[in-house]
Amino acid sequence: MKAEISGDFAEYTRERGNGFTPPGPKLEFLYRLIADVAPPIEVGSVEGGFLKIIPITGGRFEGPRLRGTVLPVGADWNTSSRLAPTTRHIDTRYILKTDEGAIISLATRGYATQTEEVLKRRTAREPVDPGEYYFKQHLFFETAAEEYLWLNTLVAFGCVISQKTPGVIYDAWIVR
Repeated sequence: MKAEISGDFAEYTRERGNGFTPPGPKLEFLYRLIADVAPPIEVGSVEGGFLKIIPITGGRFEGPRLRGTVLPVGADWNTSSRLAPTTRHIDTRYILKTDEGAIISLATRGYATQTEEVLKRRTAREPVDPGEYYFKQHLFFETAAEEYLWLNTLVAFGCVISQKTPGVIYDAWIVR
């Protein structure tokens, strides 16, 4: 995928970049994660909107280069926007443990945006096609495990889908 720039700005860009243009991103599947959660703890109306904290109680992740369990530690600090009530700001912390025993800290930041009708359906745990809403998140990894140090320096994102039981399912992708 390459940016499509034309005209004078394209020429200006080539001159400034010594004839080069940035390469477009390529995606590599990292894993699928399924996390279970406890009922939300409602903090209430705060400066940024309505805050509820959703404890993470466990789960599993699996992909071509890593697999393991989601430890029952962490939560989602989920804030509904004052300016856009059908938008949620997602701020999560997970602790992942690979099948080999490596510990990985994972933080995510992102947004879930949908229509009022889709929000009602998702809240009621009705099946909703992921194409009907936007739910994406940045992934930030930290680990000291030698075999997973490569996670510390990558750019990754997750595409989330709703599920019929409380929790989250998302596919993680590395941006190459």
